[in-house]
Amino acid sequence: MPKRAYFIILFLPLLAACGTSRMTQNDSPAFDWQGHRGARGLLPENSIPAFLRALSYPEVTTLELDVVISADDRVIVSHDPFMEPEICQLPGGGAITDTISLRKLTAREIDAYDCGQLPHPRFPEQAQRPVHKPTLAAVFAAVDRYCVQQERPLPRYNIELKYQPEWEPELVPARATFVRLVLEDIAAWGHPELVNLQCFDPPTLSEIHRQNPRISLAYLDESPGQVAEKVAALGFKPEIYSPWERKLTAEIIAEAHDLGLRVIPWTVNEVIRMRELIGLGVDGIITDYPNRIAEVQQP
Repeated sequence: MPKRAYFIILFLPLLAACGTSRMTQNDSPAFDWQGHRGARGLLPENSIPAFLRALSYPEVTTLELDVVISADDRVIVSHDPFMEPEICQLPGGGAITDTISLRKLTAREIDAYDCGQLPHPRFPEQAQRPVHKPTLAAVFAAVDRYCVQQERPLPRYNIELKYQPEWEPELVPARATFVRLVLEDIAAWGHPELVNLQCFDPPTLSEIHRQNPRISLAYLDESPGQVAEKVAALGFKPEIYSPWERKLTAEIIAEAHDLGLRVIPWTVNEVIRMRELIGLGVDGIITDYPNRIAEVQQP
């Protein structure tokens, strides 16, 4: 055997091993199962343990999460721009009785609040454990490490910007600042091709598109229907239409598909409804219970 051929044979396993450390899913999956706030039905929402639990289910291709901005301009993973009394406690364990804006706290101060030890009244299967609201950068780093350890491809991220105009300036920064800070964190991580951004506020989608026209976007819709009119008003076509599942019909799905949009509804937790929506032709499902996906796929 020539020395060059022998060297190549020896080197190939090393290439394969290196490849597993940063495996990615660059293309949108054929069917996109998304863990809502990680795995909210099983572990405290928007926490690193919840995201890693979601990834323990091989069917999950995307992590869905929400972000707000702290006083020191850090991107914080949280559904609300304030400490939610239902799930969070004061440092030291006291109950939260006033509105505590995350925009008024630094990332370090936010880290001192526990948001995982109170039993969740709407998710009885959720296990309690001490967790805090992490930064987006910390989530990226933890998931990267997990995927290397498990030899799992990096997931995609579906990140909702929790912005409403009436929240300025007490709860959120100006729209353009919010968008810039999120895009900077994504750029620093280095995998913008794995990120989709979404928002219920169409002007925020327009601002994202203005600052980075290459990043994937989803149009969140609480009142599904009239998809063509909504896209026309937006002025450009997002990649994904993401409606509330309870009002989603075959006709709305067909309208979105005719426009070239993928349809990924939220938040679908019942197996029967998951199967029904799959039968209607949705392109993915966002769920609090990734542990139920295997049952959906049973014949």
